[in-house]
Amino acid sequence: MCRWIASVSSRLYPFEEISVSAGFPSLRYCRDGHHGQPLIVFVTGGGVSARISYGHPEGCERDFLAYWARSAGYPFLALTYPLGNPVFSTVHPDFSVQHWGAQAAESISAIVNAKQLRREVVILAWSMAGRIAASLATSLKRQGCDIELFVAMVASPPTAFLPSLEGLHAAGDGLADVSGSFTDWIVRSLAEQGKRAGRELIPEPVFRRDLIGNVPVNLVASSLRWKDGAFVSDLGADLSDTQALEFTAYPPAAVMTHNDAGDFRHALTDTAAWAFAISQGLGARHLFAHQDRISTLPAGIWRCMLGRVRSAPDELNAVMPGNHLFFVGEEGARTTIEALEKLRRLASEIRRDLSEPLTD
Repeated sequence: MCRWIASVSSRLYPFEEISVSAGFPSLRYCRDGHHGQPLIVFVTGGGVSARISYGHPEGCERDFLAYWARSAGYPFLALTYPLGNPVFSTVHPDFSVQHWGAQAAESISAIVNAKQLRREVVILAWSMAGRIAASLATSLKRQGCDIELFVAMVASPPTAFLPSLEGLHAAGDGLADVSGSFTDWIVRSLAEQGKRAGRELIPEPVFRRDLIGNVPVNLVASSLRWKDGAFVSDLGADLSDTQALEFTAYPPAAVMTHNDAGDFRHALTDTAAWAFAISQGLGARHLFAHQDRISTLPAGIWRCMLGRVRSAPDELNAVMPGNHLFFVGEEGARTTIEALEKLRRLASEIRRDLSEPLTD
């Protein structure tokens, strides 16, 4: 039986608020969970509000991640950067990945402190939000928090650059215009997820009105930057903004992807795109500082550790049924939380197997 979320007529949905963090507005949605469980934070991607993780007022709760996260006992926070959507009263074309990481970190820290939650959080970074990996991890450490696991959900890493995005144009407010083919593709993806679920998940007019908006160009996976009132190409500035080459700044990572041909770039490349970050991160966090100790380990223990690191990118990779919105719809949302729990267990086992031989 599907329970419906209470309807409202105001601009904000239930449990939402507009807050200012790092000097910019964000849309926050927060729900409590069981004490002792880590906070799950959904960070939305390009052109779509984080409402995609918790639904709209007339929607069915069970079709969205927030319901299943809370059913598993997790407190849940969803964050939307300043999109070009009427829920925000101002636009910010200069908003950068560094701003994004600092804003998300301030919001997370505020919730962790207010509710006395664990200081290690789990990040669900969807689509474009993969580019926040290093920025968020660095900013969270400044707030006295850390990332237990950063799950890249069909997400582009900071090193990804998409030729198709180099042709983005500025809307009248200076944001990157994502109307047209991108928005139409997202709408189709939602409709396909609805067919899998056997019902309409979010009515198209509601989706277009309440969940979609233009994007600050500095966030997208291209060389384009907002400078002096225009888009300019500056790859170096983007690499610096995302900390793309600061691999030791990346948090512990895992991947959720799919096999959908309609989103073939992610289906083809997600696993490989994040493999280097996963392997490099394990080495940096657990091994590189123990060179002298590693060289004296028994051969069998070393082979076990070596195998753990080499197999980690495959182990920390969940292939989900569905498309770019695989986590929307009751089955998709439920199985996403189930996959998350499995990834958390695997990541913990890998950390243990790498750390214990060096601390005995």
